[in-house]
Amino acid sequence: MTSLLNDSKTASKPRTRRKSHRGAVVLGLFVLIAIILTLNPPFVVRPLTEHAGTGAGAQNDQDAASKFVDPIWTSKVLPTIEEKAQDIAKILPEIRANAESAGQKYGRREATNPYNYMVKGTGKVTGINNQSQAGTATVELPGLSEKIALQIGPVVRGTALRDATGIVSFNQFSNQLDYADVSKEMNRRALKTAFANVDPASLAGKTVTFFGAFTFDPHSKSPVLITPVKITL
Repeated sequence: MTSLLNDSKTASKPRTRRKSHRGAVVLGLFVLIAIILTLNPPFVVRPLTEHAGTGAGAQNDQDAASKFVDPIWTSKVLPTIEEKAQDIAKILPEIRANAESAGQKYGRREATNPYNYMVKGTGKVTGINNQSQAGTATVELPGLSEKIALQIGPVVRGTALRDATGIVSFNQFSNQLDYADVSKEMNRRALKTAFANVDPASLAGKTVTFFGAFTFDPHSKSPVLITPVKITL
């Protein structure tokens, strides 16, 4: 019996050595892989400086958007809106009655997004709402049962101005961020153009004629929100 036990102990020693050797080999492989990945990483993480929102990145975004809008603003965008704008007092009741039919007739949209419209109108400013940065002027139009709102800024909401004319499309850009930057630039220019000779705060009680664009949201209970590109008293 003693001899059998001794033989068993003797046989287990090579197995133990083999297991230890395998463990050392596996550990060595892991260490080697870690060193290789450290010296030659499969990817590099870089900061998103191009669309950081502040500093040089934001300035570069605005400059790029400005260069895109420069050649089309006065030559295409403004003339297109003034030429093709529909009387909002006429089309808004049609839109309310049948949004799809009116959209196909007067509007423009991409895929299944809401329709965008180029419009004009003349009405009396009954109120200035500037409690927030996204200020508006409320306007009553003859023959229209509901009031509309003109954006007066300084913050302009929406992309109606970019999307209503058909001059700018997503296919012209490599990513969504650049597409959005152009919309912001067009909104900025819209306010600069519309209020070049008119102080928004002075509009209350006055009759104005406007040209602009809006996106129709059938689920919204708020007044139609128009981004103006031209306002005259």
